[in-house]
Amino acid sequence: MVLLTSSAGVQRHREHYYAQALTEAGAAALIIDSFSGRGVRRTVADQSLVSAAQMEGDAFAALALLRADPRIDPDRIGVMGVSKGGVATLNTAIAVRQRWRAGFPHLFDLHVAICPGATAQHRDATTHGRPMYFMLAGRDDYTPAPLAIEYAERMRAAGNRRIKVKVYSGAHHGWESLGGVFDIRDAENWSCCRNLIEDDGRHFVPAAGRAFSEPEYQAWARSNCVTWGARAGGGTAELKQRATADLLDFLSVHGFAPQWTNLRPASINCV
Repeated sequence: MVLLTSSAGVQRHREHYYAQALTEAGAAALIIDSFSGRGVRRTVADQSLVSAAQMEGDAFAALALLRADPRIDPDRIGVMGVSKGGVATLNTAIAVRQRWRAGFPHLFDLHVAICPGATAQHRDATTHGRPMYFMLAGRDDYTPAPLAIEYAERMRAAGNRRIKVKVYSGAHHGWESLGGVFDIRDAENWSCCRNLIEDDGRHFVPAAGRAFSEPEYQAWARSNCVTWGARAGGGTAELKQRATADLLDFLSVHGFAPQWTNLRPASINCV
């Protein structure tokens, strides 16, 4: 499994935690740090510092590397990500984006998106038909669950029947953080910036009634729909444990966590 980070970057309680859970269940894990090599620590306050498209490119570079590694089964390489990493994860599944990659021959075999942003959705929601799992927080005001549910339904309608959606009704964004809910005051919040990505990459914005190029859309959104602040955290050990078990159950069904049936119900140690 290739792990893509949230806009907070690589975190011990999140990416390292999932990597440990995966390896204990028998799946190799590779965390991709798309930020440090670009001189960026986090993108919370400015999502343009590193784009989801750049993270997507990093994921496919990792895929090519892993497929050439004799220790890795080339037919069982998945990708997962939280929040911004979840956006990149969804993008790896979209069929039109593979055409944009102009001959790149490989695809991921499974996709897990945890609290992904879904304000930007491809108009053509056709995927490659690989298994997908949306893990969503019912009280998320940063990457709202209803938008992701809508996107999953559109992907199903476009032909992919191997999509699972799970909503944790009492959870907030970033439930991997244990303790109280906290404010991310400097968070660029794009949850009101609904748009459809056309097959040529432009963003059609219903509120504006027109399509924008990427730079035009970024400028328009920051003037018209981007807000500031979000809430996150509020996780409990029980919730984190339950969500991790659900993740590993999904992976096990699709042959990605061979030791998980032997581990359960012992559960994961670290929080």
